[in-house]
Amino acid sequence: MNMPNIDGLKNRFRAGRLYPILRKITRTVEKGIKRIINVNRFQKGKLTIQGYRNLYDGKRCFIIGNGPSLTIKDLDRLKESGDISIASNSIYNLFPKTEWRPTIYTVHDFQEIKKTRDKISAVKSDLKIVAMSAAGRIYDIDGAVLLRLIEPSEGEIHFSDDISECVYDGGTVTYVSIQCAVYMGFKEIILLGVDHSFAREKTKDGQIITNTGVTNHFQDYQTNEFWGNGQKDEEAVIFPLDFATNAFIAAKHYADEHGVRILNATRGGKLEVFDRVNFDSLFE
Repeated sequence: MNMPNIDGLKNRFRAGRLYPILRKITRTVEKGIKRIINVNRFQKGKLTIQGYRNLYDGKRCFIIGNGPSLTIKDLDRLKESGDISIASNSIYNLFPKTEWRPTIYTVHDFQEIKKTRDKISAVKSDLKIVAMSAAGRIYDIDGAVLLRLIEPSEGEIHFSDDISECVYDGGTVTYVSIQCAVYMGFKEIILLGVDHSFAREKTKDGQIITNTGVTNHFQDYQTNEFWGNGQKDEEAVIFPLDFATNAFIAAKHYADEHGVRILNATRGGKLEVFDRVNFDSLFE
């Protein structure tokens, strides 16, 4: 008696019309169940972050991007000035080269959290913010305030009025950091190292653009242990350029309406949404 070819049956089922429909239904149900299970995971973070609302009212802060223009010299300058700074992701790979440390640390990329959560847990900062989607797996990070991350619907960009309720994804952790800074009362937010250019970029019409010779991040941004092949894998990332640009436009619009100045002190780069300012002139 011939036994049925199970693999063949599976392949035919997956190639059929019914499979994608069932797959979509099961994923929707799975996400819904996770949202219900995870709802209480954000309560502690909500209560903690409420204590930071307008805590820095009227002050200025620097939001540090991880672009190739970022220099140790500039970080040392921030250490000397004592300015409040917000940094993110693998910025800790620069710690052996400088005494500067971010006042506030943020991360929201799921793969970054999943693969480097031990290193994120080891970051020492006054405040550590980890934003994760309620519809996905929640990782515990030592010393972190957990905020709910809302992933955007197609074509929609929002800016959070209250990060204790949620922060919105804007294609880049810098957008999350800006929402946090506004909530905490900073009236002048200065971007540094936000080059806004990547080796591979995706436009709003879905076109993939390859920029030869462009580096995504500073040289030591990630080690070979992160993805497996270090810089080679990082350059395979496709950055949603138009989406992130529109998110920055939304941030500027919100800031202008609420008496907040966002300036760009990045040395070069392609981000022209915000007024430019010379980094060195900020300390004269």
